[in-house]
This record gives sequence, C-alpha cells and structure tokens, in this order.
Amino acid sequence: MIWDWNLPKSSEIRQKSKGTWDKGIDYKQTYKMFKKDLEELRSKEIFYKDDYKKLAYLLTFLLQLRNGCRIWEAIAGMINIAINLDNLNWSERITVKVRTQKRKDWEFRELVLPKCIKKEDVERVRDIFLSIKKEIDEKLTMDEKLKVKKKIVKRFGAWLYKNYGINTHSLRYAYVTYLGEHGIPAQVLAKITKHKNINYIETYTQSRLAKEILENFGDLDD
Repeated sequence: MIWDWNLPKSSEIRQKSKGTWDKGIDYKQTYKMFKKDLEELRSKEIFYKDDYKKLAYLLTFLLQLRNGCRIWEAIAGMINIAINLDNLNWSERITVKVRTQKRKDWEFRELVLPKCIKKEDVERVRDIFLSIKKEIDEKLTMDEKLKVKKKIVKRFGAWLYKNYGINTHSLRYAYVTYLGEHGIPAQVLAKITKHKNINYIETYTQSRLAKEILENFGDLDD
C-alpha cells in the first residue's frame, strides 16, 4: 500500500505494479544454479521421463540466460541446434541464428551456446526439441502455428516458475543487468539483445543503478 494525501483510496484504484516481470535475479547465481542442476542430471545412472524434460528445459533456460534473449528465441535456438546437431563443429564455440521476436523487420540475432552445454546433453533430448518443431509444422495456417507457439512458451514459463520461482523474462534482464554492471554501453547492449529502442535499455539500466546507489551510498553510521 502506498499513501499520499492526493491518492485515491485503495478501494477506488487498482494499482498496477510496474516491472513485475523482472524479479531482479542475479545472473551469476542463476547461471551457477542451472549449471549445478545440469551436472546433477548428468551424474544420474537412470534417466526417467521427467529427467529428460528437466534437461531440455535447463538447456533452453541456460541458452536464454547466457544471451539475454526472449524465451521463444531460446527455444528456436535449441530446435535449430537439434536439427543441425551432427553438422556442427563441437570443437569450436557453437552459435546459432534465430529470428528476433517482436520485430517486424525480419531481424535475426546470433545466440551463443553456453560452454557448460555439451553435444551429449543435446543428443539426450534431441527428440524433445524435434517434437516441439513438429507441433508447429503440423499446423496449416499461421494463426494455428501462432497459437501452438504461445502454448509452448506458456509451458516453458510455467515449468520455470513452478521449479525455480522465477519467470523467463527475468532471465533476459539478468543478462542485461550483468553486462550493464560491467560497463557495457547501452548502445552495445541494445545490439546484443536486439532492443530496437535504446531508450528502454538506458531507462532500465539507469533505474537499476539509481536504486543501487540509493540503497548503498549516504549512510554515515559505520
């Protein structure tokens, strides 16, 4: 509840909380958490159905986190890696191109596969990613394909929230924050994340910096 003399009563107004999609998660901690869970899965002698599902989701979320991309871009990235699995040079850094979402200019962006993901990991769940592709390919119209795409995105988001208590968009902005903290200019950030409006990146990173300064600078009690 927020009070001020000229604000309507809470019963008269429904306050919309801004930025609730961004949980302010720490990039390093989240990366290490996903990587730890990936390593635990690798160590299992017997793989059950839920283990395959968890592995596929972890690979996708690691890809999203590492690139600051949208969730569908990460899903499409994993599908393309699965399709071209045997044609990729796994002795070099794996990159994949995907269409940038929420852009009408057919802009593409490059995603870098995290170093912790190995060919064997993708091989284990290759069929899952190919089945996602099939879900969409089987539809005849663009409207039908779009509906299936939204269902898939919702499915991934629900799993992440259920198992980790965070949403997919937080992964995108964890990387933005991480790069911003390392002094990467907003113009470069926008090029990496494919934000068309650089003002959005500047506002976001400056707001986070302003909040950190307010919380940590000014007390003279110590």
